[in-house]
Amino acid sequence: MRARTIETNGGQLYAEFRGEHGPVVLIVQGGLSEAGATEQLADDLARDHQVITYDRRGLSRSSGPAGADAMATHADDAAALLTEVTGERAIVIGPSIGAVIGLNLAVRHPDKVGVLIAHEPPMPSLVRDPEMEAGLDQVAELADGGDLGAAIRTFAALGGPSVDSREDGARPAPTVGDGQANLKAFFRNDFPAVRRSDLRAEQITALPATTAVVPTGGGDSRGRWEWRCAQQLARELGRELTELPGGHDGLVSHPWSSATTLRRLIAEADDGD
Repeated sequence: MRARTIETNGGQLYAEFRGEHGPVVLIVQGGLSEAGATEQLADDLARDHQVITYDRRGLSRSSGPAGADAMATHADDAAALLTEVTGERAIVIGPSIGAVIGLNLAVRHPDKVGVLIAHEPPMPSLVRDPEMEAGLDQVAELADGGDLGAAIRTFAALGGPSVDSREDGARPAPTVGDGQANLKAFFRNDFPAVRRSDLRAEQITALPATTAVVPTGGGDSRGRWEWRCAQQLARELGRELTELPGGHDGLVSHPWSSATTLRRLIAEADDGD
């Protein structure tokens, strides 16, 4: 693994690079995850890809203001990372918030994205769920009141209990950043930015044929709100929803079986399927 810090749009991004050969893959992490959260998946994909992971702006080793439109800023950061390493369209993999950033990246910079695998994007513009929205309002109220611990616990519990399956040996890398500072940044910037996002299905379906969007859901999270968002996006694109092993966090909990499925999806997208 090789690490670099890249200057971009008034900030600095800490990025990790794996692999020497093959197409470029950018993994845009979800939640508060750092570059190392998906290191096992990245190591597997790096056998035949050049894989980039990074700390999102405002988290851990990356710095810079997110601004009023954090989703656009994060999308432009991802585009800047890709510009550093390739002049070709890349493969982008994003879970959760990372999927929303990836979709914004594809819409804002379609010349940078050849294949986008969007795993369970939390997008009210796709699926309105009053119960979920009320729960998110409660999370926002707790965060605004300064009780970040209660806010993240409530956030994690939304949608009911989840299946916690895991491949033997699967684990994220140990975190290195200040957890409390990351929580503050998440609830100050990214949590409200996702809720404010006005990205619409028609913007995604209007992407050129050179940018393939592949929505995925977790087999263990079937029926949950984020899974239903992915399902609706697949319908809008005229596709069947593909399920990855595990749940919302399946890229971490099932890195090797996820890598197998992702390779198949990438090959199918490259073939125009």
